[in-house]
Amino acid sequence: MPRVLVGPTKADMSNDEYGKSYNLLNNLYDDDFTVDTYTRTVSDRLDPENVTVYPLGGANRIAYYVKLYRTLLGDLRTGPVDIYHHMNLSYRWFNPLLVSGLQGDVPIVIGPCQAGHAIMAEEFNRMVSSWVGSDLPRPLTDPLHAAVDATRDAVLDPPRMELFERTLEAADRVVVVHEEARDVYAELVDESKLRTIPLGVDPDLFEYSEPADSKVLVAIGSLRERKGYDILFDALDIIRQEHPDVHLNIFGDGPLEDELHEQVEHLDLEENVTFHGYVDQSIVREHLSQARAFIHPSRSESFSLVRLEAMSTGCPVVVTDISGAREMVRDGEEGFVVPTESPEPIADAVTTLLSDYELTKHIARQARDRVEEKYDWQKIAEEYLDLYRSLSG
Repeated sequence: MPRVLVGPTKADMSNDEYGKSYNLLNNLYDDDFTVDTYTRTVSDRLDPENVTVYPLGGANRIAYYVKLYRTLLGDLRTGPVDIYHHMNLSYRWFNPLLVSGLQGDVPIVIGPCQAGHAIMAEEFNRMVSSWVGSDLPRPLTDPLHAAVDATRDAVLDPPRMELFERTLEAADRVVVVHEEARDVYAELVDESKLRTIPLGVDPDLFEYSEPADSKVLVAIGSLRERKGYDILFDALDIIRQEHPDVHLNIFGDGPLEDELHEQVEHLDLEENVTFHGYVDQSIVREHLSQARAFIHPSRSESFSLVRLEAMSTGCPVVVTDISGAREMVRDGEEGFVVPTESPEPIADAVTTLLSDYELTKHIARQARDRVEEKYDWQKIAEEYLDLYRSLSG
């Protein structure tokens, strides 16, 4: 029976934070393949009997990744390994085994691959803190971010890109999540190696229901600059001129919480906005099923799974035109795609939905159909299994 070795995946095998690695592995049901993977910790059990997850531990992520690559190298050397799948490769990152050619003649799959997105100072702080395993103060990381940002193009990007390209060149197949990402990776690797397979959603978990005839809106995401809540509040100030009883429920927490509360008070929107903080996914699903629309004003995303979750529940979406947006949401069909950094188009789209319930219901059904057709995790996992079959012979 062919054996697929998978790693790195997400450091914690969990369905939290949209669980991309978890959901893909959890749908790789196939009696013809054995799938083994290593991770730092395991929070949620996988269902397929042919998929096994081995926790490695590690005091922090650096220690974990050192242990991980040593373990993967040992497996590749001793075998049997019929396919090696690097499942979690960040843009401009690299795999030391593939760069060094230590994988031998084992067929290599890399992906799902996404294009990079803007790294702002607060995102940089979050990334560095995760690597050292402790929340670092912004006054400590902001100067480092400024230095990194200033020297990136001249000093950091050339070696990073060389290692990244060498990692991609070692692959037999590179899976990208949408056509815009494909365009990016086509500049880095032979296009014949590229396959487009999106990320997905569980339509059984995010069940469809007809949208409520209400004035309730939902926004989901961490309270960070990149998520664009400041633009959303300006849009809400416009929307309430026509719909004074409109109400926005926000799910998420983050470093800008105090600042965003101040903006709501400044705009006199206290009666129109509720901050719920971080809540269990089941509560989010319940609110999506009762909402008229989901608003996602993000300035930058690699691939937005939360948009798919809203679409799956039948909640019409108003989303910004970031990477892959128009492939996921066809403007006017499954929702509305609006420019970033501009409150007026958001307000216009939301007002249209609030003013026309029949249109809202039509768009909701279209959105669910789009998810079932293209973004069901079961169908996506089958595409990966087909890819494994093509490489294993």
